[in-house]
Amino acid sequence: MMALSAVVLLFTLLSTTVAYSYTTPLPSFSLPPASSRPKFRYWFPDASVSASAIASDISALANVSAGGLQFLPFFNQGFSQPTTTDWSTYGFGGAAYKRLLHEALRATDQHGLIFDFAMGPHTGDGVPAVPRTEGLAMELVYGHSFVTIRNGKITGNIPSPQLDFNKGFLSGWVHEPENWGASTLVAVVVGRVVKRTKKSGKGETIVFDEKTLVNLLNSTGVKDGEVDWQAPTGSTGEWAVVAFYERFANIRNCITTGPKQAAGNWISNGTWTVDHFSAAGAKRATEFWNKNLLDDAQIDALMRSVGGYSWEDSMEMMSPLWWTPGFLSRFEKARNYKGAAYLPVFFQAKNLWNSYGEPYENSFQLEGQPADGGKFAEDYRLTLSEGYEDYLREYQRWASSRGLQHSAQPAYNMPMDMSSTIPLVGAPELESLGFGESIEVYRQFTGPAHLFGRNAISTEIGAQRGGAYSQTIPTLLNLIRDSFAAGVNTLSIHGFPYNGAYTGTTWPGYTPFNCEFGEMWGPRQASWRHMNDTLLYAARNTEALKTGVPRVDLAFYAWKQPWTTRAVYSKPDLNVAGYTYEYLGPDNLSDPSVKVTNGVLAADGPAYKAIVLYGQNRITAEASLGLVRFAEAGLPVIIVGSATGFTTVGSRGQDTVANNMKKLSALPSVKVVTEAAFKPEVLWQSDINPRLTAEVLEGANDASQLYSHWRSDQSNGLELVYLLNRGPTTTFSIGFTTPESSVPYVLDAWTGEQTPLVTYLRTGSGISTRISLAQQQSTIVAFHTLSGATADANPPLYVVSHTNLRNLRLNQQGRIEGLVASPAEEASVLLSNNSEVVITPLDTVSATSWKPVTLGPWNLTVDAYSAPTGNLNAASLSSTVTRLAVSSPLAKLVPWNQIPSIGEKVSGIGYYRASFRLPGASTPDVETNCTIHLTGKISNTVRVKVNGEIIPAIDPSAPSEGRDITAFLNSGENEIVVEVASTLFNAVKARSGDLKSAGRGVQVPRYYTGPRLGFVDIITTSKLLCRNA
Repeated sequence: MMALSAVVLLFTLLSTTVAYSYTTPLPSFSLPPASSRPKFRYWFPDASVSASAIASDISALANVSAGGLQFLPFFNQGFSQPTTTDWSTYGFGGAAYKRLLHEALRATDQHGLIFDFAMGPHTGDGVPAVPRTEGLAMELVYGHSFVTIRNGKITGNIPSPQLDFNKGFLSGWVHEPENWGASTLVAVVVGRVVKRTKKSGKGETIVFDEKTLVNLLNSTGVKDGEVDWQAPTGSTGEWAVVAFYERFANIRNCITTGPKQAAGNWISNGTWTVDHFSAAGAKRATEFWNKNLLDDAQIDALMRSVGGYSWEDSMEMMSPLWWTPGFLSRFEKARNYKGAAYLPVFFQAKNLWNSYGEPYENSFQLEGQPADGGKFAEDYRLTLSEGYEDYLREYQRWASSRGLQHSAQPAYNMPMDMSSTIPLVGAPELESLGFGESIEVYRQFTGPAHLFGRNAISTEIGAQRGGAYSQTIPTLLNLIRDSFAAGVNTLSIHGFPYNGAYTGTTWPGYTPFNCEFGEMWGPRQASWRHMNDTLLYAARNTEALKTGVPRVDLAFYAWKQPWTTRAVYSKPDLNVAGYTYEYLGPDNLSDPSVKVTNGVLAADGPAYKAIVLYGQNRITAEASLGLVRFAEAGLPVIIVGSATGFTTVGSRGQDTVANNMKKLSALPSVKVVTEAAFKPEVLWQSDINPRLTAEVLEGANDASQLYSHWRSDQSNGLELVYLLNRGPTTTFSIGFTTPESSVPYVLDAWTGEQTPLVTYLRTGSGISTRISLAQQQSTIVAFHTLSGATADANPPLYVVSHTNLRNLRLNQQGRIEGLVASPAEEASVLLSNNSEVVITPLDTVSATSWKPVTLGPWNLTVDAYSAPTGNLNAASLSSTVTRLAVSSPLAKLVPWNQIPSIGEKVSGIGYYRASFRLPGASTPDVETNCTIHLTGKISNTVRVKVNGEIIPAIDPSAPSEGRDITAFLNSGENEIVVEVASTLFNAVKARSGDLKSAGRGVQVPRYYTGPRLGFVDIITTSKLLCRNA
């Protein structure tokens, strides 16, 4: 039966035609090109896999509107495994891999997709090479001993290198250096020990008298492996001799599992991490590709046709101290002093992977200097970063020569300032997981990219630790929407696993990370049949966010060396006031190409209206000069705190920094305020206004959770604003600073529709309108300005105000139509030409006949996905699909675990079916129109079919908004099917003890002990709303 619900809204049509030729502001929005569609990180186990299975996987990507793939040979993260193939035959870069690469490129070309590729296995940080050759990773190690002065001399053997170091939690996850091969002595440092302090654990802290440090190498004090040095007159006490050795790190980032190969067959002996701190390291990798993979004319041609980005992941590698040949010479030239004597204090926790801990049990300090090595350790990091920049430039140069761009996740995890390196590659990439899933942290990445015109800012999106097969589409969408809010505009979804047979692998198929990290998208997931909706939504947003250039109100200066995910400005007040902002680092400010025009920084790009220094007291001499240059050109600079408390980065330039900051604070465009005083009012007083303002009309307390990102395409007269509400459902009054004659549109990324906005006000600065957004809902507002005489002819008629109406819009006949809230009462519209239209109320009989219909009862069937019965093996990777039917119709839609015939172990697809007849019209000549509204929570995916036809995609963050289904209806009986899909987690959990991937079982405890997840609970009611027109 059909039950009547509470009174809801009815439509009527205003008899007003708008005589204006509306356009399609963004023609490519509805069906974006592959370059704007999300790609998937595609994991395959090794080169033994089936080429036809890879082609099938690529076809599956094309079928759901993906833009391409990131071709990543996983090789079990380069480690050995219980059951595997012979990687001396099926390893990276050999003949089998080359054939697979060719076939994957061909399949990509056939489907019109884009092919990105890892430069090596797993993270892409190494290639096959003859061990211990130029361009492979280097490290610095040391050995030390304590001595006393005897007869005015220090004598004894040079200490041998200590090769073992503290690997911490990285051991077993990140590949370790192999301790074989020669070490080359680069310095022998002696110094007087002031004190030695026992640590709470093992080891001790050794404090040197800085004035006594000296490097004896290449002096008469070192000869034939012995120290024989005449100490300065009067020297007494305990001294230390520290010998430093550079050596190849011997990090085999992918082992070989076959028999040991002859020295001449080095391609079959695994892959080696390259030197990331010199151009030679990049050349080692690119030369391998040139000579062993791209030497094939067909592969080369295909790569030039469909290739997108060569790519490297975040740097997952370890060493006691990263090094590169010639480091000390580079250090001396760049820092203007010899660095060898200070090598002891380079060995700091900050200089290891993600600052995870000190490399050795003993550590060194200098008396009177910071415990972390202070300016000397900073100089090490500056020099290391300069080498890494050469590495990135070489990769980008090579990629460009091949018709590609290079993409990398630059610097983070390593002891460097990330902001310096972001602009050096064609498509810099961040990651949602490593950046704390934080808009604030994403902004620290997008700033340098925007400043230097990088229009593809990529993210590795969706990686989450703690269990594959459990991520929902709404969870992924939330990550995507947050990324868009920060200006990220290229998506690489993590990820899509190989779906063919592989040794030692059972249902549900090859699963990289053995379920520790998600997600495993693809046809094995029930929700894959609905993935097209999500990917097109993301692609349309991406297309908008790649249009024109970004516009950002403020740039915050931030120095981080090494970079961390710590927030810089976390107060909500700027967001409440409508300001957008992002972050720039020292090297960004000192670049001579960055200029101020008419008081705006980078006017042809983000067009920052001011720079804010908040919570900062470190700056390079060059960056301080850049600030002075900007302020002298009229750019407002806000210093929050003291302008006189800044110190230089490293050992150079303190006088320059002090002088520049003093000069800066005296310039007329500069304000110095206390932290307590820094509020949006400070910006308003300096006429620094946001491009957008928002006032809450209903819902949240303020606009602190409303995020925006602005794009400007002046050549086509187009401004685009992405809006995201992360707070509760709220109606905002939003003011946009737009050109005087611009016309507003709403772009619906779920349907591809571009609809003229008909209710707004023109203000002195632009356009103001009401926008309602549910929690986690986004929208795009466009402003199109026609050029020339067309702009002034027939300006569009729009609604200034109205009563008893909602959801006013323009229909295909150019008429304004809207939803009458109370049909028995009068409604009115005031138009921009000052004319008023009054809609007379319906009579009582007509008004009561247009009530919404609550659909039901529902017949539910579920296609339950499960593992094949019996013992699992590699013979069957496909899920067994069992049709489950609920014998009694459901009055409402309830979670599956509350239905005994389905239960709590089920994963799969549910089909809720209901039928209805259109209510009869009691008013003559009235057209019946209907919309369907879903209320409640969509836990994963939903798709609605009316009479067998799929209706436009429903926004899972706002399902109650409804979709017009009039065009799908029959005059008689109509059937609605609400199709929902769960995750695969419950089915995987049910057989977790039996699952294997590449010979290994599930590695995550929650699969054995945790609760089941992902019960379908999408809708509490489903209402059919019919309207008269």
